[in-house]
Amino acid sequence: MERNEATQLRFYALGDDIRERIGIPPIPLPVRAGREQEIFKPDGVALDLLLDELEGYLIDHPDERIFYQAAGSRLASMVGIHLGEQGFHDMAAHYFELGLALDPQNLSLRSTYALALQSAGRREDALRQYRFLLLQPAVSIQPLVWVLAARLFLDSGDPLTACQILKQCAAFMPVDNEFWELYAEARQRSGVDPWLAPGQKKPAAEVKSAEAREPKEQEDVSSKREICPACGKPVKPKARFCGSCGHAL
Repeated sequence: MERNEATQLRFYALGDDIRERIGIPPIPLPVRAGREQEIFKPDGVALDLLLDELEGYLIDHPDERIFYQAAGSRLASMVGIHLGEQGFHDMAAHYFELGLALDPQNLSLRSTYALALQSAGRREDALRQYRFLLLQPAVSIQPLVWVLAARLFLDSGDPLTACQILKQCAAFMPVDNEFWELYAEARQRSGVDPWLAPGQKKPAAEVKSAEAREPKEQEDVSSKREICPACGKPVKPKARFCGSCGHAL
């Protein structure tokens, strides 16, 4: 941004209908002269370009960050989410970074930033953000984001963290088979007893083992019936009365 700002800068406030729709306070936003037509179009406002103007302005005026914290972080979140939905994950991460520079305590914004990094293939950067979130005392984040985080931890060789994350999500995923399969994999790789999803059958080896035990149980029952319960003496198989004391079997 050029230094001759007295003639180069203009400040614009968004209309009440736009502000109420996107939920930002009524604060004028800086725009360089000549950029108005690119940003304020007949069909709407180019919020990404508006944020670019704000970013450049705050580089020269860092003391004014506090005044743009709420509006800037909200706009950054909206632009980042929109770009992420279109598949531009690196660009989305850039705007999330801008929002976090204004509001570093915004954990919801940080979670979407981590997700954008993960989607862009920046695994180590994403893991750092997820680890930061895990250290916070109270984090209200969508369970689906945590499931994706758990998958990243699992794929990165940290099944224990993945298992701990999925354990916290279990109450919100009662009928999601993919979730339970992921949870079972994390538990197995962590050395924890395998987890059976609701309605999931035991592995074939366990079923076979159970079937192998049934004959022994039947033998135990039959052996008990070959002893008279009254006198304790042996009786013939399928006998109706004890041959020693006459007790009805």
